[in-house]
Amino acid sequence: MAELRPDYEQAPVPIGTPGGAHRRLRIALALTVAGAFVVTVAIQAGWLLNTGSAGVGPSAGSEAVSGSGGPAGSPGPNSSAPPASSSEVSLAPPRPPTSPGLIAVVDDNGALSTMDDGGGSRVSYPAPGVVFGFPAWSSDGSRIAIVGESSRDSAIYVFTVQRDGPGSLADGAKPVVIYRSADHVPFYLYWAPGDRAVAFLASEATDISLRIAPADGSAPLDGSGPGAIIRQGQPLYYDWIDAERLLLHVGSGTDAFTGEVGLDGKPSSRVLQGTGVFRSPSASRDSRYLAYVRSKAADGSGQLVVAARGGSASHQMPVFGPVAFEFDPFGTTLASIAATTPVDPTLGIPIGPLRLMNPATGKIRTLLDGSVVAFWWSPDGKTIAALRVAQPGDDQVTADLGLVLAGAVVPGPSAGGAVQAPGIAVRLTFVDVATGDAQPDRVVRLADHFVNQLLPYFDQYALSHRLWSPDGASILLPLVDAAGRDQVVVVPADGSGPRPITGGAKAFWSP
Repeated sequence: MAELRPDYEQAPVPIGTPGGAHRRLRIALALTVAGAFVVTVAIQAGWLLNTGSAGVGPSAGSEAVSGSGGPAGSPGPNSSAPPASSSEVSLAPPRPPTSPGLIAVVDDNGALSTMDDGGGSRVSYPAPGVVFGFPAWSSDGSRIAIVGESSRDSAIYVFTVQRDGPGSLADGAKPVVIYRSADHVPFYLYWAPGDRAVAFLASEATDISLRIAPADGSAPLDGSGPGAIIRQGQPLYYDWIDAERLLLHVGSGTDAFTGEVGLDGKPSSRVLQGTGVFRSPSASRDSRYLAYVRSKAADGSGQLVVAARGGSASHQMPVFGPVAFEFDPFGTTLASIAATTPVDPTLGIPIGPLRLMNPATGKIRTLLDGSVVAFWWSPDGKTIAALRVAQPGDDQVTADLGLVLAGAVVPGPSAGGAVQAPGIAVRLTFVDVATGDAQPDRVVRLADHFVNQLLPYFDQYALSHRLWSPDGASILLPLVDAAGRDQVVVVPADGSGPRPITGGAKAFWSP
């Protein structure tokens, strides 16, 4: 079945039509290597805007995208050293789990289960006839909300997590259904602070609705209850400020709305001038600061603004083209990626160096040079995991491992006796925020599903879905094995060998 994706771009895409045609977007990331030549790296698994299944992934445009950035293999901020070479890392043998958290995994058949970081203590959460999308953990780790699609409709299920050993849930431990519809199909889920409700996006006839449902299933399941719809429009992004207020970015350009709203959708403070090219606004976890982008000129330039709530002070950073940003877990630093020079106006995804801004002083620091396309803060705010565009030659490395850690070829009928392995090659690095020291780049081959659904909107998903382990030791990535199968892989931040734990491409860590 195809998977649903949040529709965050300019043109809405029909969602929830079983058997609907797939729309593909070939994203070309143009970058200059050593100032000598331009290489186009095609992320060609398609930005699949699939229809008819329960998943998440905020997108809907269907246009070729290109952009430019700096050298993609720079080993550290402003370093003059040559780019780090790709390396193959041998798989480490299984070991006892080191994280206290659990991992929620949806396999290729759409079945949900939880397990530890060694793949053990597996518990299944059955729902006959239902195909599940991306699981969203409650903040206390006790429940999982997830969209499921059946032949009749789509629904949001809330499962209570079983932690007392492997097996399947008992017959009496049924999930709570909190929303169900065949016409207004839900997709992206984001728990409200306090875990009493789940906010979600749903497809409408011409745009998107932001809805909310109590997590105990006490409201009408068809979403007809009072206060069930917070806002409508498109594109639509949001972050929680507290359990009663959200920070919204709805619409685009001069017609955009950016600001705080209550659960009734009405502005609860001043409207911000957030008319730039960005997706999710960001509120610091301590609710002291807000971040958004303000347009400045017709050449695509703008300003990334960090403002104290109430407007008492603000700082700006010049940016070009699309921008993605996120506060650290403590609200002391804002990380962002964007171009630093004018870019092609058709550029649809953020790409550029990873820069940090102090919201109190406005001080800016480049943490990682090159063409960064996504990043994630560790839970302690000390490390950032970043993905950069692959360099020429990364796809030519042959890996004879069960897991494809570098671009690989597998036997095939082509003239050279080999065919390109599936998946998308990118460079992964872990950067120490305080020192700027970075682990050597690893070339990893991401599963198509991750690239299609989550990567283009990593900044929105970073608010609600966790790739980092609770102890900050590892992240989860869905990588491709040599046979073309998706594997959920634990990748340690210390540079030690990654560990595939199970098949599948949708997996997130508990808090």
